[in-house]
Amino acid sequence: MTPSRRAFLSAVAPGSALFAGCSQFTSGDADEPPEPREPPAAGVDGEPDPSNSVHGANGSWSSFGCNAANTRAVGDGEAPVGGVSERWRVEVAELGFYEPIVADGRVYVVENRGLRVFDVGDGTELWTAEDVWKPPLLLEGTAYVSTHEGVSALEAETGDEIWSRELDAPGSVTAPATIRGHGVLCGVGERILELDPEDGSERWRRDLLGQVLDHPAYAGPRGVAVATEAGMVYVLYDGIAHARWELPARPRGSPTADKDVVYIPCHDGETYALSVDDTGNTVSETVWSAETGQVSTGLAVTDGLVLAAAGSTLRAIDADSGTQRWTFGIGDTNRTAPVVGRETVFVGGDRLWALDPAPTGDPSDGPAIRFEHEFDGHVGRGPVLDDGVCYVVAEVDDEFSLLALE
Repeated sequence: MTPSRRAFLSAVAPGSALFAGCSQFTSGDADEPPEPREPPAAGVDGEPDPSNSVHGANGSWSSFGCNAANTRAVGDGEAPVGGVSERWRVEVAELGFYEPIVADGRVYVVENRGLRVFDVGDGTELWTAEDVWKPPLLLEGTAYVSTHEGVSALEAETGDEIWSRELDAPGSVTAPATIRGHGVLCGVGERILELDPEDGSERWRRDLLGQVLDHPAYAGPRGVAVATEAGMVYVLYDGIAHARWELPARPRGSPTADKDVVYIPCHDGETYALSVDDTGNTVSETVWSAETGQVSTGLAVTDGLVLAAAGSTLRAIDADSGTQRWTFGIGDTNRTAPVVGRETVFVGGDRLWALDPAPTGDPSDGPAIRFEHEFDGHVGRGPVLDDGVCYVVAEVDDEFSLLALE
């Protein structure tokens, strides 16, 4: 645990929310909005190695939440911060709450009829797969998908099946996730399993309290954070519980992990920051809770901020204290989530917004608008970033389309 978080825990009662001193900026305010900073040059000196850090942190959007920790922050330093134009679009079904997955030159979109896969260059449909209802996990040329019966491994290039494993526990099957790219995690009912990515054989299993929710989050060397409908959150390492919490409300969205803290939004409209205790205690502390609204599509965590979109508002919360730094009106939608790349926050709503979260260097002075891009209707699933291209599902010409914007 960081020293600042230790000090905060000793000074503030668990579960309290702080909002003193926050600033608000909503689109259309009478006050003059701040000017954004000059964005950094595209690219980074060196991308993180997925084998030694969070899988997917090098820029590929290889699973829900961009990477195995679900931080929705890309690490390649590429993003269209100066505005966007359309590269291509393809019509997709309006129904659906899952964002696209983009990796290795292909875009994966879950529809009501299954999984569709497109070429990132021109939007050509490459292959489809039926009975796939959750976002895939992409690892080393293989797409791992969950079905009603279990988990299958498909060739990412062709969609051909490599192996398929039925899961015999009662309850729904969650989307697959990973720990450092060395194993495939999947929940079924009140049980979570790790499967060998090569053949689908079972490495370990753990029975939990409550139906396992989608998208566990890699929480560093301590293991993986898993949430259940019963309001329980666990950090598991090889199936052994390193930490656990009982939340005051049922989780509404997926956990997001950052160093020694797990963040999770709940049905009471609060997001909870849970500290993974270094002392060896199995029951750990709640660092803070903050009002974020009914978040269901995922949190973004970057540069000391937790970003949450709910209803018509994007909120920035201080990651250490739970203090609300700013709010921003994005227009009404419940299918967008923020994503961060190149010191810019991208989020949907009544249009695509690109924001500088801290235009003066102090988040309390934010945000500032870098650009906004309107469509005929709202921006729903997404946005996501890959290789400097932004992918969103939006209403264009009276139909819903997946768009590649650069």
